[in-house]
Amino acid sequence: MRISTSWSQQLGVNAMNAQQVKMSKTQMQLSTGLRILTPSDDPAASVRSLNLHETIDKTLQYQDNIAMTRSRLNIEEGSLESAENVLIRTKELTVQALNSTLTPADHRSIKAEVDELLKQMVGIANTKNANGEYIFAGDLSTTPPFAWDGAVGSYVYQGGVNQRSLEIAEERKVADGDLGDNVFINIDSVSQHANTTVDGVESDQRSVFDTLQALSFALGGKYDVPEAAVTGDRFMRFGIDYSAGAEQFRLLDDTGTTVDVTLPAADYKSLEEVVSAIAPQLVGQNMAVRSDGNNIEFVSLTEGKDSSIVISDGLGSGQFLTDFGFTDGEIGQGVDLTATITAINSLAFPVDYSTTNAKFELVDEVGNAATITLSGVYPTNAALIADIDAQITASLAPPAGISGEIEIDPTADPIQFHSISSGGSSTVTINQISGDFLTDTGFESGERGNVFYKTVNDVLADLDTALSNIIETRTSVGGRGRALDDQEIQNEKFVFDMQTTLSVIEDLDFTEAISRFNIEQVALQAAQQAYSKVQNLSLFNFL
Repeated sequence: MRISTSWSQQLGVNAMNAQQVKMSKTQMQLSTGLRILTPSDDPAASVRSLNLHETIDKTLQYQDNIAMTRSRLNIEEGSLESAENVLIRTKELTVQALNSTLTPADHRSIKAEVDELLKQMVGIANTKNANGEYIFAGDLSTTPPFAWDGAVGSYVYQGGVNQRSLEIAEERKVADGDLGDNVFINIDSVSQHANTTVDGVESDQRSVFDTLQALSFALGGKYDVPEAAVTGDRFMRFGIDYSAGAEQFRLLDDTGTTVDVTLPAADYKSLEEVVSAIAPQLVGQNMAVRSDGNNIEFVSLTEGKDSSIVISDGLGSGQFLTDFGFTDGEIGQGVDLTATITAINSLAFPVDYSTTNAKFELVDEVGNAATITLSGVYPTNAALIADIDAQITASLAPPAGISGEIEIDPTADPIQFHSISSGGSSTVTINQISGDFLTDTGFESGERGNVFYKTVNDVLADLDTALSNIIETRTSVGGRGRALDDQEIQNEKFVFDMQTTLSVIEDLDFTEAISRFNIEQVALQAAQQAYSKVQNLSLFNFL
């Protein structure tokens, strides 16, 4: 084969270029520390490398989520600790308020601090995180979870109903906060301030705000006697679409009035639109409708123990009750805010007072008194109650007696006496005259029941329940924090293992690469020297 002078020189240039390309690639590998610079270097390893990078990046995002969740839980932990301190201080003040030697001025001084504690509790419940999000608002994190509602006369929850959560591992999520509804609102109560019957079961709950407010009112000599209410438990802030047809349901109040309510066919964009559509149908009735934060609520306008309201399907399809979170036949009952004194001991029947008459005195709130004389053998508790009740009934009407002002509970065992009056003036007092009735039953002579002590004792019990709820929530937060720590360690180990595997695939063997670079450098030098020799070869040198 004949090779021209120009072709011979081009071969030399190509050889030097090829060696330079090899050296350049090796030099790039040495500078990056990577074996694979482009997918074409090793297609199979490149695919594996991409998968490992994706897995590592995803796990690192989980680590970021863990850090973010931990930060939010730390803020919640601090808020719950503050709430716990508020409740502990309120308990101290409540116990202090029960001291019978305190004057109204003393009560007002305690009330001033309780009012500040209530404001502090609301502030805690509306705590924000570093991003300006409300930690107790759930998935409506930009909405203040608690706000004063003048129509309801209380703080209502207006946050979301879904907990926010972040992924911390494959198919594992952790909530980064708790719903304020569960922390501060839905708290079991021994009081009768939220008495609702569902399927025959009484369900009493009172928010921590209402508990503090009830204490403040009592210390100020004011007693809120709320009306009966039934409240739906479904989140309906954003309304409902009833464009397909109207919905009906029935309300029954304590006066025996029945109202069949029709919700016209429409697309209701908010709960307020639903309330506005129902309200005109209840005008002139002894009942009303209102928004309770995110829920709809129906109330009787009668206050006290006689107040009641029932919601049922009536002539409707039942869809309204289901949509808004009611149970067919659900009953709201009023508050029996009356003074009560209760015996400590149940008597062992039969009881014989025939030989040693037992006499005691019952006194109502205005000082009217009736003397009760027990002078027979009573075979049962019912017989004893019947005799006492007959003597109360036979007492002269006020101002000379207590008939109609004090009653005995017909079924209670131990025995209970109630004032008929409701509110701050409600009082009943029992005094020993002779005999052993008070000793036998555990009453103390001069024992006085009034609404203040009943209210404050209810508050004390509800504060214990609220405190337990806060502690339980803090325990849950601590458990989630521990889960974050454990998962963080697992993720770190997983990332390390993945990076080790990735290193095997991607990382350069520097010893081999340096040796190869030296060989390629020598080859390039040889090619350059060969080229310099070849370029001097020409026929013109021999002419």
